[in-house]
Amino acid sequence: MINPTSAVPLYVQVADDLRRRIEMGEFSESGVLPSENGFCEEYEVSRATIRKAIQTLVDDDVLDTRHGKGTFIRQLKIVSSLSTFKGFTYFCHENNIETSSRVLALQEVEPPVAVRRHLRMEENESAVYLKRVRSINHINAMIEHIYLPVKNFGFLLGVDMENASLYETIERETGLRLEDNCFPSIVLEAGLATDEEKRILNIAGEAAMFILSETVYMSTGKPVHFTKQVMLGDYFKYFFSIKANQLGINWQGLEAVECRKQ
Repeated sequence: MINPTSAVPLYVQVADDLRRRIEMGEFSESGVLPSENGFCEEYEVSRATIRKAIQTLVDDDVLDTRHGKGTFIRQLKIVSSLSTFKGFTYFCHENNIETSSRVLALQEVEPPVAVRRHLRMEENESAVYLKRVRSINHINAMIEHIYLPVKNFGFLLGVDMENASLYETIERETGLRLEDNCFPSIVLEAGLATDEEKRILNIAGEAAMFILSETVYMSTGKPVHFTKQVMLGDYFKYFFSIKANQLGINWQGLEAVECRKQ
């Protein structure tokens, strides 16, 4: 298991073996790793080596150490980009995570004032309201509230959205591929779960949540839908890149200018 004569440092060998055991599900039932002393005896190495191996896995987002409580396996997180217009189903697929959804409401409603403003709807206009709980690996992790103008998307009221992708359904019914013709405006906040959210997501006690509000627009600037997603913070990670804004830079032209300066 551990080769003391190898050129690979002992802590790296221990970290690699622990990673393998975690991926095999050896500690999944409790989510808690044995004590450092136990690993010292098992691997026949010093406590300093074990601590360095564990810190390596903490740095790699595999483990999480909690003072006075021990070392825990980190929950697998869905990594999503705020600068890429892709849906929940897409990012779960990219992360090899099994997903499912359960419809809590699908009805025609008078939208809240804030939603009406986002969608630029008249006072007498109604909206399709879709409320779902989204699950990853059989764990309820997100509550999704979606509003779309009835005049454009009323057909959704007759569609089974239990485990369906909203965008795939819209493309199938209308031929409109939103991912190619739209752009989002996103606000990401942090907050605590409400009593209703705790009940739906099976949360005991307080829980930190991501709250993502998104208005999706056609390339013409016309609003398509407003969505609010309330997500367990343990299961999601977001990143932002401005690389797309750099694609229009004429790097060769800049290099030529720098050469003339020299």
